[in-house]
Amino acid sequence: MCGFAGVIDLNHLDINDDLNKRMLASLESLNNRGPDQKGTYKDDYSYLVHARLSIIDTSDSGKQPMTKYGKTIVYNGEIYNFKELKNELQKAGYEFFSNSDTEVLLAAWDNWGEQCLSHINGMFAFAIWDKQNKNLVLIRDPYGKKPLLYLIKNRNIFFASDLNSLEKIVDCGEINPLAVESLFKLRFIHDPLTIYKNVFKLSAGNILKFTKKEVSIKKWYNLYNFSFDGLNKIRFKNNITELFDQAVKRRLVSDVDVGVFLSGGLDSSLIVSSLAEQGYSLPCFTMGFENSSDYYEERPQASRLAKYFGMKSYTFEINEKMTIKKLPEIFNASDEPFADTSAIPFYMLANQVSSKLKVVLSGDGGDEVFAGYRKHLGEKWSKLPYFIPKYLRDLIISSLIENKNTSYGEISRRIRRLLMNSSKNPSERQAGWIEQINENTIKKLLGNNIEFTKDLLEEYRKPFRDPINAMLAGDLGFSLTGDMLVKVDRMSMANSLEVRSPLLDRDLVEYVFSLPGKLKIGNFKGKILLKDTFKNRLPKWSMNLRKKGFEVPIADWLRNDLKKLVEDSSSKSNLDKLGIIDTNIIEEWKQGLYSNKRDTSWQLWTLVSYKQWMESRGKL
Repeated sequence: MCGFAGVIDLNHLDINDDLNKRMLASLESLNNRGPDQKGTYKDDYSYLVHARLSIIDTSDSGKQPMTKYGKTIVYNGEIYNFKELKNELQKAGYEFFSNSDTEVLLAAWDNWGEQCLSHINGMFAFAIWDKQNKNLVLIRDPYGKKPLLYLIKNRNIFFASDLNSLEKIVDCGEINPLAVESLFKLRFIHDPLTIYKNVFKLSAGNILKFTKKEVSIKKWYNLYNFSFDGLNKIRFKNNITELFDQAVKRRLVSDVDVGVFLSGGLDSSLIVSSLAEQGYSLPCFTMGFENSSDYYEERPQASRLAKYFGMKSYTFEINEKMTIKKLPEIFNASDEPFADTSAIPFYMLANQVSSKLKVVLSGDGGDEVFAGYRKHLGEKWSKLPYFIPKYLRDLIISSLIENKNTSYGEISRRIRRLLMNSSKNPSERQAGWIEQINENTIKKLLGNNIEFTKDLLEEYRKPFRDPINAMLAGDLGFSLTGDMLVKVDRMSMANSLEVRSPLLDRDLVEYVFSLPGKLKIGNFKGKILLKDTFKNRLPKWSMNLRKKGFEVPIADWLRNDLKKLVEDSSSKSNLDKLGIIDTNIIEEWKQGLYSNKRDTSWQLWTLVSYKQWMESRGKL
């Protein structure tokens, strides 16, 4: 893993003291992404900087920017099959001076051009600059594991691995109202938007070409180019097993030690079981919360599972006091306003693990690929609410409470969400599950509602006729890329830790999406295909553990030690500066949380996160 930044002027780049100062400041801000090596490249049209976290070929031979074949690359990620590609390229006459995947990627581009993207298996974002032809390409991996942002101004393009480093190079301009809308509605700013109007994320599976003739962006990867397999469950399971084990093994390629994030949930447990099946033993790491309810506690089952497979288990505990102390670091690591509260424990876990290792495996993507969320069950039962008259549904919704700390409160919360998301339009239903604030409330809160989540989801859903696969495609392309993977990348890289996700292996994802959605979800349980495939690998007691999100008890914290953050963020003067039109909505959120009747902690944490970011940029 690494970080990079650059600027290209296709007419002529004036490399003066001011530009040198800005580029070196950008390089310094990338230090957590790449503390091991630093490199720069300059010519008459370009200035590139790179910070390296050395994992494959830790010698200076893998240092970047790397120039060869008249092209210069800066690259962030890992190509898991680089050794196989290297052998193929050597047969074609290519010679190599290093054992790094960077050199192989550059040779692959030289040999195959854009077609090389169909040959590589990995997570990546990279830029290749061709000085002679004055041609820059920016490329991002199929599912958006690695970030890449850019700003185009006249005939100049500025780009970077994160917003913090881009801000050091160029004035990013005004706040984007669409991004603020997305933040409050979703807790994240969806691709390709950023908090700035003039800065964009390169969307997952996209390639940007910047030349004197054109600036073009197109998709190089589409998930829908795959068809259903024959209905043979034995073959399904055998193929999934083979592809999953291969994905896990691929992600062990490293010249440094590797560990596992083990939650005790199904996805990370399967990674550990695959490792054991293939004869590997890796250290396992789990986070817990002091004095929290059972809803948040995962350490006992994780430790038990590690012991079952003969692997060493490390557990860590965090509390409110520790969290409050780390909050400034967490807000800064978020890069732009980001309000997924699971970023907090993820940062704390990465912070602990990074003192022992540089690389870990994680179960990210399992729910989006194999249908593991409760909303997927909700989709299966989406017609049920129509048997209840609307006036009665509305009455039930208003009377149900939300409280994850009690069994009744949690069941009540689930029923309430099912009843609230009862649209006859499947894209609208999915939008309802994703949104924490609906369009009507957003319009009151911010004065407008320009985008509709259901329309954004439709881009990912429309290639699929199968309703479950359509929903999974929406999750994979929209919320996983914009939320879950942002959390993983920002919080891990802030601690110089690389996270690899076997369940997002391209071969595995494509195969599972070729299977009918009805095989993936039962009447009352999700991931039935995954569970059935691996039922003989895991102990029976672990197969049906209650699903838990990787969360902190943020509602309790906001009522107590973090209450001052809520009150400060919701002061009249701050709300005015943040552009909040209807302040009564904020008051309703506060009263709902403080009275324990509504869990509005996510909404209030969004407000807190936005306020903290605006303050850090001197905009309050």
